[in-house]
Amino acid sequence: MKNLYLRKKVFMYRNKIRYDVATLVPKDAKSVLEIGAGAGMNYVIYPQDSYKVAIEPEERTDAQTIDKVPGGFNEYHHGFYEQYTEDRKFDLIVMCDVLEHVNDPVDLITFCKNHLNPDGHILVSLPNFICIENLLKIIITRDFRYFKPDEGEHALGVLDINHKTFWTKKSFVRFAKENGLEVERIVGIRKQLKFMPNLLSHSYFIPFQYGFLTKLKK
Repeated sequence: MKNLYLRKKVFMYRNKIRYDVATLVPKDAKSVLEIGAGAGMNYVIYPQDSYKVAIEPEERTDAQTIDKVPGGFNEYHHGFYEQYTEDRKFDLIVMCDVLEHVNDPVDLITFCKNHLNPDGHILVSLPNFICIENLLKIIITRDFRYFKPDEGEHALGVLDINHKTFWTKKSFVRFAKENGLEVERIVGIRKQLKFMPNLLSHSYFIPFQYGFLTKLKK
């Protein structure tokens, strides 16, 4: 399985609700698949009556399933996306900070497309490699240094040593187009400026991350 993202990844990143991409979630989605769902905290940003399925590499005891919380995940699959063999299609597939961790992003996008309803959407969030802090760090220090979260280092997530690929807004839009997707909406993500995600979407250097809502190209 060439694409298994690192099992230790699940210990490195704290779980949080991704309110910063909530505006991208289609309100009429009847079924949701989240890949790399962690504890499943994002159930609160999906339509409450939607059927929710999670894929998560780590076997967790804190999974937010429907038997624990109203509107929680209906199914929780402990494993990697390659190991998901259900013949089910979804209105919405979500990957928050996952695509940069796999060796072959095309393979993961192909998996998503194969499990997407014809009028469904794929929601992706990615770190922005050319955010101003990252560029200045490289230029001023004249160095490119990875940081190691699994060893307790805390730094700008863009330079996480576990990232297999690096992305900008422009490169993801091109990637989506080359792989049969059309970008419908973009939000720029920066905690200090969270009140202006649509304005940030037009900037190439200010956002730490981007959120993309895509659909199959007709």
